[in-house]
Amino acid sequence: MSRWRQDPDGAAAEILRRSLDALALSGRVLLANAGEAAAQVLRADGLDVTHWSRRAGDIAAPTPWPSGGPYACALLRLAKSKDEQEMALHAVASVLEPGGRVLLFGGNDEGIRSAINTLEAMSGPVETLATRGHGRIVQAARPAGSLKTSLAAWRREMAIDIAGRKRTWVTYPGLFSSSTLDEGTALMLSALPDLRRVARVLDYGCGSGPIAAAMRERLPEAQIDMLDADTVALLAAQENVAGARAVLGTSLTATGSQRYDAILSNPPLHAGVGEDHSALERLIAQAPKHLKAGGMLQMVVQRRLALAEPLKALFSEVTVAAENGRFRVWRALSR
Repeated sequence: MSRWRQDPDGAAAEILRRSLDALALSGRVLLANAGEAAAQVLRADGLDVTHWSRRAGDIAAPTPWPSGGPYACALLRLAKSKDEQEMALHAVASVLEPGGRVLLFGGNDEGIRSAINTLEAMSGPVETLATRGHGRIVQAARPAGSLKTSLAAWRREMAIDIAGRKRTWVTYPGLFSSSTLDEGTALMLSALPDLRRVARVLDYGCGSGPIAAAMRERLPEAQIDMLDADTVALLAAQENVAGARAVLGTSLTATGSQRYDAILSNPPLHAGVGEDHSALERLIAQAPKHLKAGGMLQMVVQRRLALAEPLKALFSEVTVAAENGRFRVWRALSR
């Protein structure tokens, strides 16, 4: 297994460190969608670096779209999905100076070779600058043609069924299950808990907000919070769930001292191409301190994940609220 699966942020920083001479960076540099380790590599080389990401965890103050240009070049870490990659290329190119360079980097396991085709279709000829450690860095010129230069240009609307009602749904590239309701979330929505009408509910890892929207349909007077690490996801969720509060963060600590009647989640289980259970583990460990007495943690995960024992160690009652051939909905009550 390559380092791009085991430690993607470390692999990204290492390929930059080992390729600095080949990159010939100068002027103002935009580093996009990469972790802090990669930024430190560039700054240690004396470069004027602006660090941008749409997600908390990559940087302290993420934003949905880059700003502060023009930049001489943009170093763009390969995105998690093809549609997000296309949008990210337009985003970084939109803040480059005329004649500026787009440098795309990532691991072979992550699909860097196929991403080159997207860059080439947008910008023309692509040059490979470095191939190291099962990764690659390529460059192209800023496209002279038209660019989609704002997040609004990437806003999509689709029809989706939430809580038995067909409605218009807002989404953006890079959001989980952005074209339809995924199977796990659909199972979760079939087993929503009965709560008091003014309950306080948190949708953890909300994405575009389907779980929060279903609870709003079920309990119009409930106080609903939505937590996600992705600023773009939260913008979509705020449009989709009227009156809900958006919370940016990677764990329940972002909600402060708030306690909930229910925390509901289809938790993220991947970081890049590799499976990563850290968000799930944080959710289980932190939930008891963020639930009211008798409050409920309910989440949907793949059936193969054995959660009975870790849940029983922290909660008074653990049951399976629903399951199918692939997924299981766990319900745990606080002590």
